[in-house]
Amino acid sequence: MSATELVGNCLCLDFANTVAKRPESHDDWLKTMEGLLAWARMAGVLSPEASAGGGGVALSDATELRESVYRTFSAIVAQRHPDPDDVSVIMDTYAVALRMASLHREGDGHVLRWPRERSARAVLWPVAASAARLLLEGPLNRVGECPSCGWLFLDTSRNGSRRWCSMAMCGSQVKSRRYYATKNAHR
Repeated sequence: MSATELVGNCLCLDFANTVAKRPESHDDWLKTMEGLLAWARMAGVLSPEASAGGGGVALSDATELRESVYRTFSAIVAQRHPDPDDVSVIMDTYAVALRMASLHREGDGHVLRWPRERSARAVLWPVAASAARLLLEGPLNRVGECPSCGWLFLDTSRNGSRRWCSMAMCGSQVKSRRYYATKNAHR
């Protein structure tokens, strides 16, 4: 997986996309602690030189949070109510994140910051904060799900017409298949 695969336009949605394709998620960043930390560095959650301790508990927590974020926002895309248990996982992680954070002035407002040296579990705090903000502030009507790979994204296009995770990954493949199917049908 490469840095170009951060296509969610929102940290929590990029975290939900740490599997290659849904539902058959054969390529998973969260299979190992090294994968989780590599994703966190790529996403800017950890600085390149930072290391994070932790272990299996952090990986299981990460997987639980990821799947809760995915199911919650996938339900919203489908115009269903999210499962309260999934929302609880997000909000419980967010509550821990708030206890560990400090507020820092930035521009006209404040931002949350966490201690520099932190555990692998702390990688989840900015993810949970992102998910909570998206749930609380939206724009939920701009959350989409790629019909080809199942990745989630926040549609930031002017007219709200984004359909795929990215044109380079799924959009061009779908358009190519459609083009060749139409071309072959006319023969």
